[in-house]
Amino acid sequence: MVFRFNVKAALSTVFISIISLTTAFSQEVKFIELEYSTAVRPDNAHVKVYISQGTGSSYSLKVESSSLWLKLNPESLKPEVKPKEKEITITEEQFQKIINSVQSIKQADLIGGPHPSLLDGSSCSVSFGTLGSSISYQVNTPTYETDKRKLSDYMKAYKLILETAKLDPDSILD
Repeated sequence: MVFRFNVKAALSTVFISIISLTTAFSQEVKFIELEYSTAVRPDNAHVKVYISQGTGSSYSLKVESSSLWLKLNPESLKPEVKPKEKEITITEEQFQKIINSVQSIKQADLIGGPHPSLLDGSSCSVSFGTLGSSISYQVNTPTYETDKRKLSDYMKAYKLILETAKLDPDSILD
């Protein structure tokens, strides 16, 4: 019996293996981060939510919210207007629901729609991935013509993160 080495078959196998590993790695999400900032509202002018793996099957969700006054002049502020911080624990099921929601955002929709120039001065971003590799989406004034700008999936994910953090999306985004 003669054994012949098939270079084409070997390269195809290696290529498929690399694609499979890359796909598996890209689907592994270790953190999700949301940031919102505005220049027109004194309260919740900057909100940051960071979710990462905690102990066991739980996840740590940290929220930091600060006022516009803190951003303008942090040294002169009274203690009651210092940044508000809280940390809660969420389940693996809640984390997975958020992952599914952010992964449903279509990059083509965010690139293809009309882009207003900071109409109300608000900026929203969502990042997710691993510490070495992540995907980030940033949108200005997301509540302006949301459907026309094809931001529905983005806003669903954004609101889900805020609601999971026990924050009212309407009081932050409007």
